[in-house]
Amino acid sequence: MWEKTPNKVIDTDVLVMGGGVGGCPAATKAAQLGLRVTLVEKAKTDRSGHSGVGMDHVMDFPREGVSLQDYVKYWQGRHHLLCGDGRFVNPNIGYVLGKEAWWCLEEMEKLGLPMKWEDGQYHWVRHGWFGVKIMLGVHWIDVKPKLAQSARESGVNVLERTMVVDLLTNQGRVVGATAVNTRTGEFFVIKAKAVIIATGGFARCYEPETPRYYKYVFRYHGAPGAVSGDGYAAGYRAGANLVNMDIGTAWNYRMRDDITLDFGVLDHGDGIRGKWFNWKGEEIPFPTAKIYSEVEKRGWEPIYGSVEHFNEDYHKRSEVTEADERLISLKLGQDRGFNPKTHRYEMQSNKPINFAAIGGLFADEEFKTTLKGLFVIGDACIGLGGCGSAIMSGLLTATKMPDYLNETTDIDINEAQVEGQKEVALAPLNVKDGTDPIELECAIRYICERYVGMYKSEGKLLEGLRRLNSLRRVFLPKVMAKNPHYLMRCLEVRNIMDLAEAHIKACLARKESRGNYIRTDYPDSDAGRDNMLTFQHLENGKEVLEIREIPDLKPEYAKEAK
Repeated sequence: MWEKTPNKVIDTDVLVMGGGVGGCPAATKAAQLGLRVTLVEKAKTDRSGHSGVGMDHVMDFPREGVSLQDYVKYWQGRHHLLCGDGRFVNPNIGYVLGKEAWWCLEEMEKLGLPMKWEDGQYHWVRHGWFGVKIMLGVHWIDVKPKLAQSARESGVNVLERTMVVDLLTNQGRVVGATAVNTRTGEFFVIKAKAVIIATGGFARCYEPETPRYYKYVFRYHGAPGAVSGDGYAAGYRAGANLVNMDIGTAWNYRMRDDITLDFGVLDHGDGIRGKWFNWKGEEIPFPTAKIYSEVEKRGWEPIYGSVEHFNEDYHKRSEVTEADERLISLKLGQDRGFNPKTHRYEMQSNKPINFAAIGGLFADEEFKTTLKGLFVIGDACIGLGGCGSAIMSGLLTATKMPDYLNETTDIDINEAQVEGQKEVALAPLNVKDGTDPIELECAIRYICERYVGMYKSEGKLLEGLRRLNSLRRVFLPKVMAKNPHYLMRCLEVRNIMDLAEAHIKACLARKESRGNYIRTDYPDSDAGRDNMLTFQHLENGKEVLEIREIPDLKPEYAKEAK
């Protein structure tokens, strides 16, 4: 019987993968509704996830007076700067977030999150994409301890230092997952009627966005130690659809040395944006990929960002948000003589470094994936980017759980799946004199940097795929865990490799250039790809890649938004 295979079997109503700013509220709300909830977090919930050490702003809260119609327009257009013309995300999710934003804001305050400043008012920041103010500045240096405490006090069964291996499926639906404790090596089977993926984004198939100082750096934007795409990969291998793995988020306007000042400070003035200059001191438009290309052709690089024009009050608020998100930057900037009131900061043209918001698992407006029983929230869901969306989607998904579970039948576990996933999880412990998982990850990063990157072509992509397949064949079976602590890194590199392969194959299928996606052998946009996205899933271990249209806003939603 399969029950003899794991060290422990956990029976729960809802399994939440990931204890960040999306997973903790989802688990808390579901438990408050009377459900048995298990939360699995590979780190410690008190400081894990995108906002582990604090946060300076949260987005997706339309200001009072902003119409739902304007908000939906914003949602449909928010990715154009990165992706070009067309729909790249599900606008129906945007409609739901806009409609429920103020309810979610009240729920966040009930969780103990400080949403207002000392004057008792919300601090609205950014001029607003498409004229919509949707971002709040917050004091969130202790956001994660508060959310973790709320989950525990609500009765959530929290498993920390525990890594999900894979999802369990039966007859076309998800019935739970397997997991391993990366301190003891214990192997768990978690039976669940519903699974919510809340594991954040994916970035670690590329080098970090800012210059690296040593080989193994994890200096990524948002959740630097976690962005191995664990939820993406688990859903993908189980049969759910990945979308937009060709596009990714190409930050073409990041700071070259954002150790001294976070980029958000340059771009989050309360109604005033940062300014941008070429090396001659001439002001230029917001540096999109097209602007960068034009500046480079004219020989006017470098590009600099500046907040010298901010008034004293804005500078004070920027300093507070900088302290909330990354306190050390204030000290480093001071030591190096950087002063945002008088200095300009060099910007950089970059490459794709994060698939969150653009890429991820496809879902409808109820955050259901294409696989029954599997839900996705936060950065793991396409269209959702940032902490506001993560918390909102977590709360909204949790409220649907009682109704969904009422329609759920008994759970049957596939014995062969359990045996196979246990072998995958623990095999590295039996490898002697093998491959260090971080060394293998660095090799994958090199392939994506060299053969995919910002400027793609068929020859480079095919060579990258060939080299990646070689790594999979020769080195992945030799990944070694000296003790259970290494199991997390071994499972992470497996996820990174699967997603890097999906990324390259999706890029091969998109034979055009659009937004920040550049194919040098196909420099023009293909009108036939307007609103058409790359969907990828596995069937019996083999990838199925389809080009399909993204849904439009539902007529009833469009009517109500007017």
